[in-house]
Amino acid sequence: FGATPQWPHVSLGHYVPWLERAGLEIVMQEDWSGELAFTDVGAIVYYLKAVPWLAPGFTVEKYLDNLLALQRKLEQDGRLVFTAKKIMVEAKKPE
Repeated sequence: FGATPQWPHVSLGHYVPWLERAGLEIVMQEDWSGELAFTDVGAIVYYLKAVPWLAPGFTVEKYLDNLLALQRKLEQDGRLVFTAKKIMVEAKKPE
């Protein structure tokens, strides 16, 4: 969709030291990367509407050509696979 990552610096290595410098205690940290696989273009539309920060301004009308290209690729390959990365950090104020 021509979207570039809005937060390319998001990583545990970036945020954990920042939280610690702010005086917070790190309770838990987790890093994950893996595949997001879709077998239906409608599911991609639903996903992008549910997480709008991935493709700001996304509408079916605006990206119809891209969606049709994805549909053709889906019909050829059977599924569409994308890479996803996520981090989770739980921090608390020291007691």
